[in-house]
Amino acid sequence: MAAAGIAYRKQKERMARIAQERADNKAFVDDVMKTWDHSKTGDLQIDELQAWLSASCNDNQPVTEAEAKWVIYMVQGPQNKQGGGASTNSGGSAASTNSGFAQRLERAVQPGELPKALEHFMAYKKARGTIESTFAKFDTDNSGGLDKAQLGNLLVELNEGDPVQDEETQWVMEHADVLGNETITKPELIIAISLWYGHFDKRAEAVGASAMCGGCSLQ
Repeated sequence: MAAAGIAYRKQKERMARIAQERADNKAFVDDVMKTWDHSKTGDLQIDELQAWLSASCNDNQPVTEAEAKWVIYMVQGPQNKQGGGASTNSGGSAASTNSGFAQRLERAVQPGELPKALEHFMAYKKARGTIESTFAKFDTDNSGGLDKAQLGNLLVELNEGDPVQDEETQWVMEHADVLGNETITKPELIIAISLWYGHFDKRAEAVGASAMCGGCSLQ
């Protein structure tokens, strides 16, 4: 009976925490919408999203349109992408998938998406110092984006100076260019680096398996 009583109290406390979290979340969303939904559309248009993030989360420094679009993609886009390989299930390339999403990207964040939008932007902000230093080194034409050649130079450095195949650079470009503008913008750099290290780990596993086999082949 004592054990049952303890379990009941823990369950009750858990439900109370969930209820409080939901109430806090609703209060947060209501406050953001009341303050920043100037268009009264029931969502935050991209300019309103920029204004909110700039004032509330970015020390009053302007949030660029590319950064805002990336935030929208992160809360709306990944679930709409197909597959995890270099091509989609329908046979189209990842580049065409990303470009297609960029074209139909909603230019607004729904109220229920605000907590995730804030979470993604804060993660990006935390990494901004590294991103800025990376761009200072590899964005040699100061365009604000890395083209394929510049991305390739970055990947070579991440690969400890070893050559990177053109196909590998293209694969990272296609999957990280979620805005479909054929460059890697500053927020997209997070995706590009994550993709590369994931790819590198898989490649290392394949090399390790080959070494264990000792170059053997099936007869």
